[in-house]
Amino acid sequence: MRKSVRVPLGPRRTPKAAAFIAAITVGCLAATQGTSYATPQDPPAVDDSGQGVADALSAVGITVRPDGWIEYKSMLRSVGASGKTSRVAGQREEDGGCTLPGSDEASLGSMQATYTEEVAYNPATCEFDVLAADLTPSQAADLNSMSDAAPSDVSSTEDAAASQEAGGVAPLAATYGRYLKTSWIDPININISSQKVGLKWTSSSWLNWAYKRDSFKGCVGGVCLDKTYIYSGSDSFSTLSNGWKKTAKVHFRNTSFAKWVVGILGASGWAACGFPTSSQADFYHTDSVTGYKNGGSAWSWSDSKSGACTNLVHHGNQTGASYGF
Repeated sequence: MRKSVRVPLGPRRTPKAAAFIAAITVGCLAATQGTSYATPQDPPAVDDSGQGVADALSAVGITVRPDGWIEYKSMLRSVGASGKTSRVAGQREEDGGCTLPGSDEASLGSMQATYTEEVAYNPATCEFDVLAADLTPSQAADLNSMSDAAPSDVSSTEDAAASQEAGGVAPLAATYGRYLKTSWIDPININISSQKVGLKWTSSSWLNWAYKRDSFKGCVGGVCLDKTYIYSGSDSFSTLSNGWKKTAKVHFRNTSFAKWVVGILGASGWAACGFPTSSQADFYHTDSVTGYKNGGSAWSWSDSKSGACTNLVHHGNQTGASYGF
């Protein structure tokens, strides 16, 4: 069994999130009246070698340790879940980012819901601390409620939310299920982008598959100034000798969030975002679920982020032994 992540999140929004959006909207409006780019026109001097960046990240709830590790707030710990933290080594890419795909599997009879969360990252060594925890039903509900935005703030397109149902299956056949949802999560625990894939099957045939993609929009008074939108997507379905596999891929893009952060925090926001020269941010999800004829299942993900302010965003994924749709 191996676990890893690729790195370079009843719906409702908390008052904290609403206040954050309202405040940053005002800043964005003020900041964009005389300029159209992400960084301040003449930003004050900022210590980009150490303490200045650490202070800027601390302002948005992210801690930089003296040894270079960046620590993110843990959603799992906030809902009372406990688990094991593992240190995972990534692979350095040509663009300087780190890649680490992940996978796991479960045998027949395993019904536990599990969540895996990136809680720390070392950009210098390309290592990650990943916390994995089994969730009770109430913890899973709290976690989903915490991270999901209000429906009016989630963009989802019809051609990006699809399902398929097979016919001719005996109604008394034992059925099995598996879902996987991966997310990129911001400092106040809102899913910036997410993708969910589900599969239902029997020992002789598949019954249903589905995938759904959501992204956050910052809207105040019906005006959405921060949009994370679907740039491209694809999906596939495979019949294996011992089962079936459903895979979905999606690329999300945002070109406005960095302007919000800089509009509110000025040079400190520019530092917290990693001194971007462009406001573009990209988020990728590749998620697969496999159902085996013996009732077992497997799942895998390969997610990445790049661009402005993506150092403020950490990764999470959730899976369970049900269809999930």
